[in-house]
Amino acid sequence: MLRHKLGHKELSAPALPHGFHFDNDGNLIYKDPAADEPTPIRVCSKLEVTAITCDENYMNYGRALEFKDPLGKLKKWVMPMNMLAGRGDALHGILLDMGLKGLTSSKAKTLLANYLHDCQGSKVATCVFKTGWFDDAYVLPGETIGDNPDKPIMFQTENPLLVNFEQKGMLEAWQRDVASFAVNNSRICFAISTAFTAPLLSLFGIEGGGFHLRGESSKGKTIALYAAGSVWGSHKRKRMWRATSNGLEFTAFSHNDSLLCLDEMGEMSPKEIGATVYMLANGQAKQRANDIRLKEWRLLFLSTGELDLKSAMAAAGDTTKAGQEVRMLDIEAVCGEYGVFDTLLPGFESSKEQAEALHHNTSLNYGVAGVEFIKRFIAQRERASLLFRTMREHFTQSLTPPNANSQVSRAINRFAIVAAGGEVATELNITGWKPGEAYERVRDCFYNWLNNLESANQSREEVQAISNVRGFIERYGSGRFESLNRVEDDHAPKTIDRAGWVGTTPAGSEVFYFFAPEYFKKEVCNGLDYRLVLKTLKNHGYLLTESGGKTERLQYRGLNIGGGQKMNVYAVNSKILGHGGEH
Repeated sequence: MLRHKLGHKELSAPALPHGFHFDNDGNLIYKDPAADEPTPIRVCSKLEVTAITCDENYMNYGRALEFKDPLGKLKKWVMPMNMLAGRGDALHGILLDMGLKGLTSSKAKTLLANYLHDCQGSKVATCVFKTGWFDDAYVLPGETIGDNPDKPIMFQTENPLLVNFEQKGMLEAWQRDVASFAVNNSRICFAISTAFTAPLLSLFGIEGGGFHLRGESSKGKTIALYAAGSVWGSHKRKRMWRATSNGLEFTAFSHNDSLLCLDEMGEMSPKEIGATVYMLANGQAKQRANDIRLKEWRLLFLSTGELDLKSAMAAAGDTTKAGQEVRMLDIEAVCGEYGVFDTLLPGFESSKEQAEALHHNTSLNYGVAGVEFIKRFIAQRERASLLFRTMREHFTQSLTPPNANSQVSRAINRFAIVAAGGEVATELNITGWKPGEAYERVRDCFYNWLNNLESANQSREEVQAISNVRGFIERYGSGRFESLNRVEDDHAPKTIDRAGWVGTTPAGSEVFYFFAPEYFKKEVCNGLDYRLVLKTLKNHGYLLTESGGKTERLQYRGLNIGGGQKMNVYAVNSKILGHGGEH
């Protein structure tokens, strides 16, 4: 595709379209130039078109609008031209909601459409449809950081009221009143570090994903979201899981190259949680017939809830897959007696008092840290990028367990980028923390995740395979396995819904559970690939195999099941019941 850069020339300040002018009070007035004695018609309060926009393919034209609301606050919006189609009710509603005065008659609304259509603005800009990186610039709703004034880039949207990047206070105040709560408090430091890391994923080609702070209610999980969200905006940055996966698609799209905060996972339908985790991490919405363009994004998300992903999905009778668990890593939110806090800061006597103070402070200081972080990162990109790569590599090399499986390695990498992102923000004098603070606190969270892992060496599927087989035997051992010692006994109790047999082989003394293949594949494996389950059992020495010449047969052939019948089965050693030393 031929790529062009708009805005090569600054247009001369254009006159307003024929018949329009601003009066002494700043109102947009129209007088019909064809009338002998035209009657002035007030369209609206002063509304200026500062630029004409279109995308790289000379499509999706728009107008950059500026005006002041009744309280004197400057409002900016890059409006798609297609909003002029039809009656334009959506356009009028948004402008009125933003504080534009006027548009009180159908004539005024028609004249507004004519005015916007004919205005050219003083410059041409490239429009983009999502926040985040575009070339070497970072696009925000109200400004673009790092673009060339001769080649401006602007965020164009049909609804600016849904944008969630807001700013209040000063960086120094945020450092003092918010970031300071993260010192020696691992979960708060981790949460804030994820907010700085999120916009770096695209730059370094890192896949999206998330973290889940799990724990009982009233322990401060949500305050960690407020702390993280304060890097980019107000408390409104916190969104709820209470939605359909389709509803969260737009939410994710609007957080591209940023952090998405999701509270209370338990409020989402358990049937949708697994698919939603995939959707958020993979960064692509479903393609629908009426979609103008595919919604894509890359982000980190930080979640809270009383249950972990595995328990939440189990409530719907579903099981988690390894890909889901590695895309949303589970961390215990509660650190000890102070809930989400490891320690109390000087001046606080309880975790409740400390949480309330942080909640209040995040309502007064927000949005400035993220913008300043991007500005300084772009200004010092080479040095900041080197530090990010160095810290990331050091974390993974230092903390990866011996013989870690690929899933553990992927998880460690996500913790590593958070540590690196936090350290870069510190190096750029954004956090006010000492060097190493983010690294050490993220390491604390990583150890918490690792210590709750069933195995760092076996894959999630291997762990699940052993668990499924052992669990089936423990649950049904006496009820669905017929004793081989009594297969010829007419007085032996009937085994209802028999899944197999239990006993020893003719040449051995060890007890085996002999599974009928159809039951093994359908019930025992329960969604897992039965071949992977058999391979796992074999690798751990629990599967009785037979030599088949050049190959090894995984079935035990010719088991005598009484009545002159013989059957090929899967023979699992009863030693599996003691796997891991837990039984």
